[in-house]
Amino acid sequence: MLFRIARSKTGGKISHYDLYKVEVREGMTVLDALFQIQDRMDPSLSFRYSCRGAVCGSCAMLIDKIPRLACRTQLISLKKDERNLQPFPALVEAPQGWTPGNEVLIEPLPNLPLLKDLVVDMQRFYAALNELRLWSDTEEGETPRTQKPADRKKIERYVNCIMCALCFGSCPVNSEEEEYLGPAALAKAWRFYSDSRTPEPKRYLEDAKRDDGALLCELIMNCVKVCPKGVAPGGAIRKIKNE
Repeated sequence: MLFRIARSKTGGKISHYDLYKVEVREGMTVLDALFQIQDRMDPSLSFRYSCRGAVCGSCAMLIDKIPRLACRTQLISLKKDERNLQPFPALVEAPQGWTPGNEVLIEPLPNLPLLKDLVVDMQRFYAALNELRLWSDTEEGETPRTQKPADRKKIERYVNCIMCALCFGSCPVNSEEEEYLGPAALAKAWRFYSDSRTPEPKRYLEDAKRDDGALLCELIMNCVKVCPKGVAPGGAIRKIKNE
C-alpha cells in the first residue's frame, strides 16, 4: 500500500510530499504504517503518539482528508469511511499527484501551526481551556463531592473527551476565525455547567457565551462526525446557545 505523507523540516507550511510503500498485514492501523516507515525507510519522519489505544489523543492527524486518530484507523476501513464533512480548504485541497483509492494521504491536523512533518503546535487549542478556566477549584480539607448516578449520566459523554483536537481540526470556523475557542473547550464548559458538583455553574455558561465562544459557532457539526469518543461538541454548543 502506498502512503503519500506531508513533510516539513522547519514547520510553518508543508514543503513537499514523500511517497512510501508499506507492507500491509491484517489488523494494521495508520499508526502501525507510520512506525514501519520510520523504522525501515525514513527515521526522520516526525509524528506524535503515546498510548496506541485511542486514549491519549496524541496521534490526531488528517488521513485521506478526514481528521482521525492514526492509532484507531485501520487500513482496511479507509475506503469505507464516509463522514460527509462540510468542506473548507484543508479538507479539499489535494496535493498534485495524489490518487485517492490508490494512495493513503497523511497530513498534519488543520487549524493549528505546523512544527514539523505531522506535528502541530497545540498551544492555541490548550489556551482555550485557560481562557474559560475549565476546572473546579477545591479548598484544603474539603470532603469529596459525591454525585448520584443520574447526575453523572448527564455529563458522561462530555467527561469522555480525550483532548485530541480532532474537533478543532475539522471545524470550518476555526479555519477562518483564529480567536474562536473551538468545540472541545465549549463542550467542556457545558460539562462543568451541567455538573451537579460545580459550586458556581453560571460562570462556565457566561464564559462560554463570550464573543469568541459559542456565538461564533455555526452548528456545522463536523466536530460531531469526527469525535472518536462520541462527545458531540456541537450538541453541547447548541445547548449553550439555547440556555
